[in-house]
Amino acid sequence: MMSWVQRPRCRALQRVCRRSGSLARASILLLALGAATASAQPRVAVERFSGPQSAQMRSLLVESLRENGVIVIDDAEVRRAAMETLGRSTVRDDDYPRVAQALDVVAFVSGRVSRARRQWSLRVVVHNAADGMRIGVAGWSGRTVASLRAVRRTGHARVAEHLALAQPAIPPPEVQATVPDPDAPPWYRREDDEPPPSTPEAPPPGAPDPRRDRGYAGLRISVLGGTLRRSMRTEVLVDSTFRPPFEGGGRLAEERQYQSAGIGHMELGFSLELFPDAFTSDPSVPWLGLVLQYRHSLLLDSQGPSCLIAQEPPPSNFGDPDAARGARCPDRDVVPVRTRQQELYAGIRAEPNVGDDIRGPWLTFDAGYGLFQFVLDPRDLALLDRTTIVPPFDYRHIQLGAGIRYGLHPLLFLGARFSYRIGLGVGQDARRIWGMDTGPASGFTVGGELRHEMPYIGKGVFAALGVEWFRFTTSFRGQSSCIVAECAEYELWEPWPERDGVVDGGIRDPVRDEYLRLSLTLGYAYR
Repeated sequence: MMSWVQRPRCRALQRVCRRSGSLARASILLLALGAATASAQPRVAVERFSGPQSAQMRSLLVESLRENGVIVIDDAEVRRAAMETLGRSTVRDDDYPRVAQALDVVAFVSGRVSRARRQWSLRVVVHNAADGMRIGVAGWSGRTVASLRAVRRTGHARVAEHLALAQPAIPPPEVQATVPDPDAPPWYRREDDEPPPSTPEAPPPGAPDPRRDRGYAGLRISVLGGTLRRSMRTEVLVDSTFRPPFEGGGRLAEERQYQSAGIGHMELGFSLELFPDAFTSDPSVPWLGLVLQYRHSLLLDSQGPSCLIAQEPPPSNFGDPDAARGARCPDRDVVPVRTRQQELYAGIRAEPNVGDDIRGPWLTFDAGYGLFQFVLDPRDLALLDRTTIVPPFDYRHIQLGAGIRYGLHPLLFLGARFSYRIGLGVGQDARRIWGMDTGPASGFTVGGELRHEMPYIGKGVFAALGVEWFRFTTSFRGQSSCIVAECAEYELWEPWPERDGVVDGGIRDPVRDEYLRLSLTLGYAYR
């Protein structure tokens, strides 16, 4: 009786034991799967995105990946590993395997935000860490930038299929020394069964171009417009023999000046910059090129008071009683003076980008030959009152310049520049009017520019507002020359006072010829 009652209890205990064993085995299996899943979480490097709103779009994609178990390596770590392994912070496609070994990642993710007319788009590219090849591309687009924020919800879903194909970088095998086989046939009896060398594959369409990623342009052409204002003033000492009442032996202080009205006259010109190596498939110096700039005045005119017969010295005072007094003076009060201004510069320019992306900073160094002319027609100057005559200038110089430009935004750049001008000459007419022994002038330029890239109008189109101030400094020496080939003393441009045959008057202090330029630039850059 007792044995019959206990038998079902034993069977019940056996069922409970079997169920407990199954639960234990299931728990162990789930723990093992969880550990395997945790160890299988991919490590992915998400590089810095480019374009407007790029930082925000990158952050949204990183959040989506991390919420779905992807381990994200920040761009700062990528650049640090690149500096340690490559010696530079920029990573190219063929550099991915080496950097991946240092970071222990399976893929690299890069992105670009762009806006064309009324369409915003985000393009994300996944590169395999094993060989640097592009695995796939995911994209989002819409009419507003807010539509791109869908990457926060769907980012991992669209990128996961590409990450599943990613493979980690494999360290290169160690090279072992081979021992020649003593029984191998000599080289001249071996059959050439080696396959022909394979042609390297061309990069896939749409692959990133290092030159374009850094923003180097092969050609940049611009139309220049604006205004130029001139200001020049200097003091002179003249001989009292040539001023009423025409008594000799004295020195009179006078002023010579040229002052533009308002903001000055208008200018129009062009600029051409060519960087030949930027057109090659593997550029080494895409930042080295040539520059040509030219500007010419528009609607520029000058005028001054004509000379008066009563203000001219009598020729009889100089032993020429038969000559007419004031023969050069016209019969009108105001004399229009034909005036033109032009500027030319041609040289070599180096414009490297020392930053990590298109924003820079960009440095600029150039050296070349330049000329700046502000020409007043001497035939009209000869009709003016002596106290108002200023000479035409033809400045020739060697220019050495440097500058910097930085992107406050991928579409907005702020720049500054400075240049020094080593003078070669001021022109023959300036020397004849104010001193035949005058040497070359020196000068310098400072300027700033605000540039705006306009991809919504067209790729490569940009506009810029600029301001520039420059000065030429000239030390005039010697006596003036004749208005014509041969002349009497009273027919010199302005006879400077002399003592013992040496000029002790005229222009004693250096003359500062200053200009202020406001400019608007419209251009196109081919990248």
